[in-house]
Amino acid sequence: MNIKNNSRYKANSEKIETAFLTLILNHKYENITTSQICKQAGVNRSTFYCHYNDINDLIIKIEGKFANSMAGIFNFGERQTHEAMVEMFTFVKDNKYFYRAFLNIPYATLAETNTKINILKHIGDNIKIDKSNNMSIYYRASFFGAGIKEMCRLWLEFDCKETPEEMASLLLDEYKNREC
Repeated sequence: MNIKNNSRYKANSEKIETAFLTLILNHKYENITTSQICKQAGVNRSTFYCHYNDINDLIIKIEGKFANSMAGIFNFGERQTHEAMVEMFTFVKDNKYFYRAFLNIPYATLAETNTKINILKHIGDNIKIDKSNNMSIYYRASFFGAGIKEMCRLWLEFDCKETPEEMASLLLDEYKNREC
C-alpha cells in the first residue's frame, strides 16, 4: 500500500522530482513529457499519477519546496534588505534550471503569492505602505512580486551576466523611496 507517509511513497516522489529537475537541464519545460519523467525516474505512469495530477502539479509542488527555502532568506530576523536580496538572487542563480522553467509558467501559484507577500513585508520598512489595508498589501505584493519574477526571468534568460549583488541593487533602486 502506497500511503503518503511511508518511505517508499516518499522515495518515489523524490525520484520523480529529481528526474524532472534532471530533464529540465537539457529540455524546455513545455517539451518534457510524463513518459520522459517516468523513464528517468524508473517508475511507471501510475506511480507518477499517484503523486501528481500532471506535470504542472509536479512543478507546483517542487516550487513549494523552493518557496519555503526562499522564504527562509527573509525570515532570519534583522537583516539588511540588500543582503537578503543578494541571497535571493544567489538562490535563484544556484537553482537556475528550475527557475527557468518555473518563471515561464503563466500563472501564480499559492507558494509564489505567499513568497511575494513575505518579500513585501520584509522590505516594507523601505516602502511607505499602509499596513492596515490588507487588500492594499496584496495588490502591492502582486505588483512587486511580478516585477521580481520578470527581473529574475530575464536575468536567467541572459545567463545571469550581472552578479546577484548588481541585481539586488537594481531591484532596490527601483523601489526605493516609492510612495505606495
